[in-house]
Amino acid sequence: SEATRTGPSAIEARAREDAAEALVRAQRSTYLPSLTLGAQSAVYDTRLFPDQRYLTTLTFGVSLPVWDGAQREVQLSQARVQREIARVTRADAERAVARDVTEAYTGYETARAAMQLAQEAILVARENYRVQETRYRAGATTILDLLEAQIGLTEAEAGFVQARYATRLALGRFEAQLGRRLFNDGTRQ
Repeated sequence: SEATRTGPSAIEARAREDAAEALVRAQRSTYLPSLTLGAQSAVYDTRLFPDQRYLTTLTFGVSLPVWDGAQREVQLSQARVQREIARVTRADAERAVARDVTEAYTGYETARAAMQLAQEAILVARENYRVQETRYRAGATTILDLLEAQIGLTEAEAGFVQARYATRLALGRFEAQLGRRLFNDGTRQ
């Protein structure tokens, strides 16, 4: 998925894999013949100026690498091993990014659920306070029950604030793992 490819460690690992692949291609090219082309021009004279002689040489060379003591084979083998290590490292980095993204998303979803529960706790505490206040005015309960209901409402509101804060932190972690913002308008949860 796209999220597994956007993490800094995954991008770095992919770049290392590309470099290792380029090294393998470079090592393979040592098996190809090399061509050289050269030109040279010179002026010769035994006297000062009257009888100048112009000589131009053109050289063309082909070098066919036949045997270099197995150095090319060793270097190609080392490049292939480095490429395989880079592939495994990239795959591991992408799996780690996927794990981190999943973990951050799960944390965000859990925090959102906790915030919704805290919101419902406020509704319950408000209703409890309203009932206790009505009962207190009617003389059916004590001031301690009313104060207890008021404390419960205050604690539910404080719990909601903490849950909302935890949700925003979890969303920030999730967005950091994705490498982009999810909500650009004011609708962040």
